[in-house]
Order: sequence, then structure tokens, then C-alpha cells
Amino acid sequence: MRRLLLIICGLGCALLTASAQPQTKSSRELLALLQKSKPDTHRVHLLQDLATYYMFKPNAQAVDMDSALVMARQAEQLSITLHDLKGQATSLILFARVYNHDGKKEKARALVTKAITIFSNAHYLDELGEAYFELGSYYPLIGPEMAERIRLSELALSTFQQSGNKLKQANCNKELGDLYQVEGNNWKALASLQQALSLYKSVGSGYAKLQGAYDLLGQVSGELGDYKEAIRYGLLAVQTAEQSGDSTMQLATIYNRLGITYQNLNELEPANEYFRKSIAIAEKYNDVVAICILATNISDTYVLLHKPVAALAFLRTIVKKYPIPDLSSQILITGQFVNAYLPTRQYALAQPYCDRLIRLSENTERIDNETQTYAYGWLIRFFLATHQYKQAEQYLLPHRVLSEKMGSLRGLSTNHLWTFKVDSAQGNYQSAIMHYQRHKTLNDSLFTASKSKQIALLQTQFDTKKKDQDIKLKGQHIELLKKQGELQLNDLNRTKTLRNVTFIVIALLLIILGLVYNRYRLKQKSSAILEAQQKEINDQNQSLQRLLTEKEWLLKEVHHRVKNNLQIVMSLLNTQSAYLTDEAAMLAIRDSQHRVQAISLIHQKLYQSENLSSIDMSAYIRELVEYLRDFFGTGQRIRFETHIEPVKLGVSYAVPIGLILNEAITNSIKYAFPDNKAGQIVISFQHTGGIHYLLTIADNGIGLPVDMDSQQHDSLGLSLMRGLSDDIDGHFTIMNDNGTLINIRFVYEPTDQPESAGISPNLPFETTAL
Repeated sequence: MRRLLLIICGLGCALLTASAQPQTKSSRELLALLQKSKPDTHRVHLLQDLATYYMFKPNAQAVDMDSALVMARQAEQLSITLHDLKGQATSLILFARVYNHDGKKEKARALVTKAITIFSNAHYLDELGEAYFELGSYYPLIGPEMAERIRLSELALSTFQQSGNKLKQANCNKELGDLYQVEGNNWKALASLQQALSLYKSVGSGYAKLQGAYDLLGQVSGELGDYKEAIRYGLLAVQTAEQSGDSTMQLATIYNRLGITYQNLNELEPANEYFRKSIAIAEKYNDVVAICILATNISDTYVLLHKPVAALAFLRTIVKKYPIPDLSSQILITGQFVNAYLPTRQYALAQPYCDRLIRLSENTERIDNETQTYAYGWLIRFFLATHQYKQAEQYLLPHRVLSEKMGSLRGLSTNHLWTFKVDSAQGNYQSAIMHYQRHKTLNDSLFTASKSKQIALLQTQFDTKKKDQDIKLKGQHIELLKKQGELQLNDLNRTKTLRNVTFIVIALLLIILGLVYNRYRLKQKSSAILEAQQKEINDQNQSLQRLLTEKEWLLKEVHHRVKNNLQIVMSLLNTQSAYLTDEAAMLAIRDSQHRVQAISLIHQKLYQSENLSSIDMSAYIRELVEYLRDFFGTGQRIRFETHIEPVKLGVSYAVPIGLILNEAITNSIKYAFPDNKAGQIVISFQHTGGIHYLLTIADNGIGLPVDMDSQQHDSLGLSLMRGLSDDIDGHFTIMNDNGTLINIRFVYEPTDQPESAGISPNLPFETTAL
């Protein structure tokens, strides 16, 4: 019955492990967040969440595990780049889970061990405890390696005790309680589980945690023979599970364990009821292996209730409804058919099931020891009932060997009783007596062990109660002594206090009066100083404000006068051109007019603006373009297209930029479209990022001459543009690109200080005598 219990337990735990991974977001949502994320620890967490999603995806396939591996690898690489030790170690554990799923136990253990080293060196205690716990889960629940699983769980518990994490301490204690009871150390299991229950209650843990602890406490109490406590804990487990609305296979496990406890107490009706509740849940999840195990328990209960007909009817329903999937389940169901036919002595009907049980039990390499022992036991019972002693004798020795191997005293005792019956029937009385004596000895040992368990349990309860009483009495005594000491100390201090209070109060009053007077004098003095300083500051502020206003008006007047002077210069140039007959001289005069106008516009903008230190280039460039278009009378023949970002430049940059624009646009109007051809001139001024700017003037005209070298050509316009570009530390390029394309790239760092409109004296200007 113990083996059947553990199988159901394992199924419930596996289901809980999967459901414990919260999938609050779908893979599509996680991938969308991943695409928007930056390469930081948040992206590491998203990659790890995706790996976990694929790993615990319902009905996960090999391709899902591959996806989990890819995400975990990306998380590890990014963690290494970011020097994120926690992310790196967590990614290693995700690797290990995939490898463990694929059966690569050694590789999985090595990866978790590496993660443990990282967590330990970085002193991440909670994560270190979880890594120990993870590594322990990669070791089996039976066999020699189980000791290592217990050791790792104990290490995890010690680590969580250091970190002070009570919830994880409770989880470790529950795991250790389960491991200790599997190992057979039920007293240690009871202590660990009681500690787990206490911790869960202290942190206010939910129903799921409590029901698991109650369930295990019920099982361990039953193993210790304390069936009263086993029933109490079992009912508490049922109550908490039902209150939480649990309907998973864990509830089936709880019902099954409670049924087994009732069966051990020979309370067969409630046992059968809980077995039926358990199988209803297993049928809901279509867990055929669990259904077969529970069907065996229900059938066995019907037989013990002297209802073999009901047992047979129930077994036939199960066999008809569900295909029996594995060899162990087939043995269990077949054995129960034999068990149900024996009380009614329908041996002929039982014989086919007996024959089938013989065939099934021959596959020893595919059956565990307990199932094999189960099969041999029903075969022996059948052969004894049908007086086939030779056939029964064939299975007595293998049954005895397996019982000894499993350490089952009850199985050995029953085996010697069967041997006694076989020997007696065959006339081997000496051997029969020897086996009967052995049976009685083992029975006495079982009785003694049972009594010892009960005595030990009572002694433990007594010692615990006595210890609690002693601690309570000591606490009360200590509290009484503390109170007496406090009273004596109060009496001694009262006199001192009364004597010193008067002197302290007088001294404090004198000090307070002195401080108040001193503060009053200091405040008067400080107020006078502050008033004088404030008056001086106010006078200075008013003076500075007047100076600033005067300076601004002066600067505006300067710019206004400069603009007027430049207008006079333009008028003089215009007048001069009226008396010139030389075409080249007239062209030079006009070019100079355009250049002066470009500078004049800047000064006009400055005195019209509240900001005297910078020029709004978008407005300035458009006015300059309008001026040149009107001057040259291009009309609709040449279309101007501007792409100017809202950029402000200081005067020292605006003047060179204006002159460059004047030269470039003038050249395009004059030379790019011969014979009054239509065309387009595009002016673009962009802030390309940071302190970098780009000025572009392009036309779709005839372009530069093929044989012209823009670097060596020394025309005035090109020299002027190149020199102006050097003046602002810019990079000047001119090329053919479906016309002429001029680019000036420069760096400009804004400043709040006013700038003078200066131009390098090295720039070539063409001058004409007036």
C-alpha cells in the first residue's frame, strides 16, 4: 500500500511543479516587450521569462525545449556583457533544467554546481539556497543517491536560515520531511514537517502550502502508528484543499492517503469513500495510471467489506472504460481480479487471471520489486486456495528474497506462514514447524516495533509537554525576578530623582533665560546687518538693470546704424554702377551689393529682435532668398525650395553662412540655367545631431564644367565660399549631382554671450573704385 501511495504523491507533485510557474504573459507579449527593450538587466529577465515559458508550456515538445535553450543562452551572454552575476547564474540553472528534461543528468548537475559557485562568491543567499534545492531535485527519491538529495536540501535550509527567508525555510523543511519519511526516518520527518507547518503559519502562507504539510504529517503519523493524529492531519489537509478550491491531482493524493489511513484503522467505509473521491479527480484528468492504482485500493476495500461481487463489477467497469497502459497497472488490476474471486471460491473464473498474472510477472526486468512481490503474493494465495502446493512452492522463495531485499518484516512473516501451510500439506512437518516458529518470531518483532513506536510517540509527547511546562515556569520565574529588581531600582532612584529635579529645573531655567536674551540680541544685530545688505543688493540690482537696459538699446542702435550704413553703401554702389560702362565692373558692383545686403539683413534681424546674440536662420534665409529672387527677377522660371530647420546661430556664424548662401544662389541663378531655362534651386539647413549642422545648396542646372577642378579653381565666388567655410571651421564640398551640389558641414556650440559680426580679413573681396 505504501508504494501505491508514493506513486500518487509523485503525480501530484509533478503537476504542482508545472503549475507553480506563473505564465502571466503569453510568448507573443514577451517577444513584443523583448523587441522594445534595451540591452540591460530588464532584457535579461525577459529572456529568462521566455525560456521559462517555453520550458513549462503545456505539452511542451522538443522544439519548445530548443527555444528555451536559445533564450537562456542569449540571457547568459547578455549577463556576461553586463557583468550581471545573478543573471548569469540564473541562466545556467535554466540550461540545467532543459538538460535534466532531456535526461542529461550529469551535465545538468554540473551547470547548477557552477551557478552555486557564482551565488556563493557574490553572497546571494536566497538564490544560493534555491540553487542547492534545484540541484537536490536532480537526484532520485530512492537508492544510494538519495542521501545526496537530503544533504543538498539540508544545505538549502541552512542557507535560507542565514538569509532569514521563513517561507523558503518552510519549503525546505517540508521537502526534508518528505525525504526523511521515504528514507524510513519518520521521527526526523515528523520534526521537520511540524517546523514547516509552524513557519507556514507564521508567514501567513496560503492553503496550497498548508495542505501539503498537513498531508505529509498525516502520512508520517500513520507510519508511526499514531492513527488518531494521521486522521486529524488528513482531514485538515482535505479541509484546506477544499477551502482553496483545489481540484488538482494533489487533492487526489490527499484523499488517497486519508483512505489508506482509515483502511489501516479497519474503518473500511470511510476508506472506500475517500478512495472514490480520489478516483473521481483522476478520471477528470484522465490519469489512467492513477486510476488503476486507486481502482486497486477500492477493489481491495470491497473485498475486506465482504463485497467481492461489488469489487468484480467495479473492476470490470474500469477495464471496459480505460485501456491499461503499462505493465505495473496490468499486474495490479489482474491481481485484484484474483483477489475478488477467491472469497467466493470461483477458482475456475480466477484461473485465467492467475495464468495472465504468471505471464506478466515473468517480465522481471520491467517491474519494480514491490509490484513483483505483489504479483507473487496473489499467485501464492491462489495456489494455496486451490491446493496446488507445488505451484505455490515455486513462488515462495522469490517472494521471500524480494521481501528480505525490501526489508519488509510483514512480508517475511506472511511468507513463512505460507511456507508452513505448504510444508504441512506436503507432510514436511519439521520444516513446517521451523517456518511457523519463524513466522511467530517475526510477528512478535512487528508487535514489539509497533509498541515501541507507540511508546516512543507517547514519550516524545510527554517530553515535549514537560519541556514546554519547564520553559513556561522558568519564564515566569525570570519575569518575577525582573519585576522585583525593577521595583527595588525604582525605590533607589526615586530619592535621587526628587533631590536632583529641583537643581536641574533651576539650572535649566537660568540657561533658558540666558539663551533667550542672547538670541534676542543676536537677532537684533543680524536683522540690522541683513537690512543693510539687502538695501545694498537692491541698489546694485537696480543699477545693473539700468546698465543692462542701456546696453541692449545701445546694441540695437549699433545694429540699426550698421544696417543703415550698409544701405548707404548699397546706394553708393548702385549710384556708382549707373556711371560705369564696363560690364565686368558693373557685375562686380552688383555682386558686392548682394554681399552687403546679406550682411545688412543680419543686422536688421538683430535690432528688430529681443535676442541680440543669435539669428533665426529659418526667417533670415527665406528673406535672403526672396531678396535675390526679386533682384534677379526670376519670376516663375526658377523655383526656390527651402528646407530650413528652426535653428538659431550666433552672428559670427550667421554672417559667413549668409555670404555663402548669397554666392551659391547668385551663381546658380546666373550660370545654372542658360538661355532662360526653367529650373529649381533647393536650399536645406539641417541640425544633424549634437553640435553638427549641414547647409546644402543644390540646383538642377547644367552643373560644373567637366574639366573644372573645384579644388584648384580660383574664381572669386569659390574662393569666397571656401574661405568663409574655413572661417567657421566647416568642410566645403562642391560637385556635380544632376546639377551643382554644394555642402557645408560645420560644428556650432551655442553660447549666451553676444557676438560681434566679424569676418576673417583673409577672405578675398572684389572691390571697385567709386
